[in-house]
Amino acid sequence: MGSLGTVVVVLVAVALLVAAFLQLRSGPLPFPAIITAALTCAVCYTVAGTVSSSGSGPSVPTVVGSLVGVLALVAMVVSLVPRRPQAEAGRDRRSPIVIAVAGTVIGAVGLLVHQLL
Repeated sequence: MGSLGTVVVVLVAVALLVAAFLQLRSGPLPFPAIITAALTCAVCYTVAGTVSSSGSGPSVPTVVGSLVGVLALVAMVVSLVPRRPQAEAGRDRRSPIVIAVAGTVIGAVGLLVHQLL
């Protein structure tokens, strides 16, 4: 088995995947999913800060953390765009939740790939 740090990162990544699945099935509010994506970005950057990369390129958590951060910002902007009152009557807007959950899943999978390679 790996060190304690590896086990903690794998458990956090699995918890993020579970949270992403639950938020995808949740109600119409996008902000819990956006906050989870932002926390995933922070975890990726924290793991990237502890990695001593021998190569010249960025580590996997750095790249994945950047992608998750961009997706969290996109989800935030999409959720703040006003809609016409007729469009709000029948449907909830799910695209910010889907974008934020996609970021969370990408970040968690990136953490798992980094730890298991």
